[in-house]
Amino acid sequence: MLVIPTGTDAPIYHWPYATVGMIVLNVALLFLVPPPSQSILELDLDDEPAAEKVEEIPTFNRYALELGTRRLVPVQWVTHNFLHYGFLHLAGNMLFLWAFGIVVEGKLGLIKFVLAYLAIGTLHGAAVQTLLMRSGAEGHAAGASAIIYGLLAVCMIWAPRNELNCIAIFMIGFRTLVFHWDLYYTTVALIYIGEQVLNLVLRGVVSGDAIVSEIGHLSGAFWGTVVGIVLLKTGLVDCEDWDVFSIWRRYQKLGRDWKKRGEMLDRRDESPAHMRQRSGGKRKPWTEAASRHDAPAGASSGSSQAPEERAAVALRKVRRLIDEADYEAAVAAYAKAASGLRGWPPQPELYAFIKAMHARQAEVESVPLMRDHCRRYPAESAKMRLKLAQVLMRQCQRPAAAIRILDEAPAGTIPADLEPVLAKLRRQAEALREEGVLELEGDD
Repeated sequence: MLVIPTGTDAPIYHWPYATVGMIVLNVALLFLVPPPSQSILELDLDDEPAAEKVEEIPTFNRYALELGTRRLVPVQWVTHNFLHYGFLHLAGNMLFLWAFGIVVEGKLGLIKFVLAYLAIGTLHGAAVQTLLMRSGAEGHAAGASAIIYGLLAVCMIWAPRNELNCIAIFMIGFRTLVFHWDLYYTTVALIYIGEQVLNLVLRGVVSGDAIVSEIGHLSGAFWGTVVGIVLLKTGLVDCEDWDVFSIWRRYQKLGRDWKKRGEMLDRRDESPAHMRQRSGGKRKPWTEAASRHDAPAGASSGSSQAPEERAAVALRKVRRLIDEADYEAAVAAYAKAASGLRGWPPQPELYAFIKAMHARQAEVESVPLMRDHCRRYPAESAKMRLKLAQVLMRQCQRPAAAIRILDEAPAGTIPADLEPVLAKLRRQAEALREEGVLELEGDD
């Protein structure tokens, strides 16, 4: 089977100059430092001076990674990653360097990508040469394979739900079957890294020794994982909350939300009011009185306050509740006043409510207010609409609601410089919806 990567759906924010440069460098070095046709271990040099023996060592072997020689050669930790044993070895590595490199460099940029590339290769070289220094293994290791496995591990951490587009070619007898596959980077990583683990285990069980290539590939995947996590946790890369840790947190939050929802429904089913409603019982006088007491402002015809006075009182009440961090009561007071007072609140006051809640990290609680702002004042809601869609999608796990909010934007209300952001949010929401995320009920 031959797998040829053709593209990716991962967002790429930097043109892959370094990835292309690495490919060109590896190709050039295949011709400048070709692999030896005969190993120095096979030459009969018993009668030659020691100085001449050193001169007979091929340049390739001087810079490939020595194994089992009981010494450490730090320069080889770097250089062996750029040498290859032939065109097929090089071609396979460069295909996947392109497939994974464009994603990693697309998020990091040129300089940070080069540093990450060299870090993975150098750490791998140091680890493998140290591990096998006294193993009795003979020969040299070379190739970019370990770095490529490291880049694959980085893709799995940073873009687990993005897909690698590839062509798979199966040759069965005289028949050739061609398939187009779109595989998650997580799936690709599990297949390739899992294959290396399986080969290593089987080789160890059957023959009692290990395959150097498998050790090298797994070493690269390990150090790629380390580098990827360090860059992510130190804030040197922005995965827009689509990395493996953010996705895991969302799934955990979704599970907690569903648990809370189940507990809330259980309490409601067991409440006396719900039991009376199910049994068809009549409402008690105290219930009717409470209903009248909770009626929207202005609903009673006997109210003695003027609309302006009620509007001012409602503004002060909502502001006070937000200042007290009682967001549930603030939203309830807002909804009650908004339903009973025409044109309340004005746009500046509504925007101030939302801004105050966001300053207190109450973005989820402000969703009803942001929704009303977008629907009542669409011309002033370009950024508000994008923020609301982002909160619905990322914090509320409601991608379908986010798409509805984006679709409601009247023509001409989104500036040209924000159109790419809107398109990006829509793509992310559609991808999340296609994953089958179960949405909690909302009030919209």
